[in-house]
Amino acid sequence: MNKYLFLVFFFIVIPSVLAQTDSLRVKYDKSIVVQKKFNEENLKQYKEQEAFIYTEEVKDVTPSLLTQFFNWLGRLLLRFLEWIFGVKYAKGIFVFILEALPYVIAGIMLLLLLKFFLKTKSNSVVSSAKNTPVISITEEEELVKNKDILQLIKKAVAQNNYRLAIRYYYLHTLQQLEAKELIVWEPQKTNDDYIKEISIKELHQIFKEITHLYDFVWYGNFTIDEITFSKVQSDFKNINKYINTK
Repeated sequence: MNKYLFLVFFFIVIPSVLAQTDSLRVKYDKSIVVQKKFNEENLKQYKEQEAFIYTEEVKDVTPSLLTQFFNWLGRLLLRFLEWIFGVKYAKGIFVFILEALPYVIAGIMLLLLLKFFLKTKSNSVVSSAKNTPVISITEEEELVKNKDILQLIKKAVAQNNYRLAIRYYYLHTLQQLEAKELIVWEPQKTNDDYIKEISIKELHQIFKEITHLYDFVWYGNFTIDEITFSKVQSDFKNINKYINTK
């Protein structure tokens, strides 16, 4: 029995040991090795291509004072949210606030602009109301038809209200023209209508110039001083004298 075991051991184990011993032998490569060299010109071209540049320029990333302030403010807000809602929910709420902040700022700016324009419009309306002619159409009709306008002129001049005095002077001129039947005065008519009604050539031209002057002063809210008024007053007196000669 021992002989048989020895034979099995000899034919199985010994060949495997010999095979392992054979595998450990050094094999020499006798083929010719060709040494490769870099092409310096090609290497230079690669170095100039952006895709092969692996170095990055380190920029100064020091935040500005404003950025530092906003970062500090953000951290402060985050701590406040953590104190109220806890760490678990604070970051989510903080992100939501940051996303909504631009819309909130835009809304505030819009409200401020609307308030500004509404205030401007309101001031314009108030200013327009203050600059509304003192005389309404019904009062104008009463003046032209029944009142002694010369007395109103004297009163306006005494109060240094030269603009109103010119208004009265023009109405007095219309009053004189109607009295001489050179025009037909009606509340709905415009000053240009009266210019067209005057058939006397010289008077037509004088009245046209007076009308343009009056429109400029009264409807243009033009403020005049005493010297300018004296000159305008002279023009009205001259046209009234001319009308009374007809």
